[in-house]
Amino acid sequence: MSANQTCPLVRYFTRHINGSRGLLLDELRNFEKNPDLGGDDAELRASWLAGYAHTFAILRDFSRAQDLLKQAQTLSPQSAWIYSIEADVLGMADQWQDSLRSAERGCAADSRSPWPILILANALLNLGEIGVAVRRLAHAAEDTQFQQVVQTACWYHCALAETLEGDKRRHALEEARRLAEQIEPMSPLADREFRASLARAWLDISELADDHAAMEHWSRGARSPFHRKVLSNLKANPDGKRIRLPYRRTIQKHVECVPTSISSALSATGVNILLEELAHEVTFGGTAEWAAADWLREKGFHVRFFAATEETAARLVEAGIGFTVSWDDDESGQAVAIIGIDHAAGIAIAHDPASFRSTDYLLSSLQVNMALSVCLPWLLFRRHMPAYWI
Repeated sequence: MSANQTCPLVRYFTRHINGSRGLLLDELRNFEKNPDLGGDDAELRASWLAGYAHTFAILRDFSRAQDLLKQAQTLSPQSAWIYSIEADVLGMADQWQDSLRSAERGCAADSRSPWPILILANALLNLGEIGVAVRRLAHAAEDTQFQQVVQTACWYHCALAETLEGDKRRHALEEARRLAEQIEPMSPLADREFRASLARAWLDISELADDHAAMEHWSRGARSPFHRKVLSNLKANPDGKRIRLPYRRTIQKHVECVPTSISSALSATGVNILLEELAHEVTFGGTAEWAAADWLREKGFHVRFFAATEETAARLVEAGIGFTVSWDDDESGQAVAIIGIDHAAGIAIAHDPASFRSTDYLLSSLQVNMALSVCLPWLLFRRHMPAYWI
C-alpha cells in the first residue's frame, strides 16, 4: 500500500496530484472506495469530506454533497470552514437564503475567518442586497489579516459605485481607493500574478471614475490589451457619447442565461416579464433560443433574429431598445443583454446574467465573432410599439 493511502496528511495534500492522465472520474471512484481519510485529526477528516462535497456540488449532485457535509459537521461541529463550504454548495443550488444562513453561522463560529464573510457577501449579492454586502465586507476589512477580504471589499464598492451617480458614486469610489491602498502592504510575498490582479482592481476604480490617465497607467500593470484598445479609441474619438439604458440587474439561476438576459433587455424598454415563468416553461439543461422565441410570441411579443454588427447594435441602443446576444461553443454557451453603447470607447455595454456587474465588448469584435461562432441576437418589443426593422 502506498504512503498516500496510509498517511492522512499525504493523502489530503496530494488529492489532486494524479499525473498527466489523471481523471476526475477516477479520483471520485477512489474516494467512493475509501471515503474516510482516517487518522485522529477530526478537523482534517472533516475538511476532506467537505472538499469532496464541494466537488460533487460542482457536478450538481447536491444529495451526495449534503450527505458528506453532514458527516463533516459531525466530525467538526461549529467549524467556520465547513459552514462556508455548505454555504457555497447551497449557492450553487440557487438556495441563496439558506446559503446566507450557513454563512452567518460561519461568521458566528469565527468572526475573523475570511471564508464565511466572502460567501455571505456573494449570497447577499444574489439576493439583491448589494448595500448590505458592502457594509458587511467593509466592517470585516477593518479587522482582518487576509488581503483577499480587503480586495473583495474593494470590488464590492466598485460594484456599488456602478449603480450610483453623483456624490454617492464618488463616495463609493473613494472607499474603494482607500481599501485598494491597504492591499499591497498586506502582501509582502506578492508575485507577478498578484500584482496584475491588484492593477486590475485599480484599473476598475479608474475606469468607473473616467480617469483616463490612471487607466493608461494601470492597464500596463494589468496586462490588458482590451483597455489599451479602449484608450486608443478614447483618444481618437473624445467627443463620442455614451448611452446606458436603464435596466434591471438580475443574476441568473443555473443554465438560465437566456431567459434572464431577455428579461434584462426588455426591462431597458420598461417592459417586465415573469422571468420565473419563462424559465420554468422553456429551460431544461439550458434554453434553446427558438423555444424562448416561441414563448414570447405566444405572450404577444414580436421576435426577430438578426446578425449583430457594430452598426445595428448602435442603431438599436440609440433607439432605446435593448437586445440579447448569444453564442455557443463546444461545451457551453452564454447569452447577454446589450444595454448600452459607448461611442468614444468603442464598446457595447452588456449585462451578463452570470455577474452583477456590467461587461464591455469591443464594438469592432462583433463582426469578427460572427465569423467564428453562432451568434443569434434578437430584438423584442410589444406589438403596439412602432416596428423597428434592421
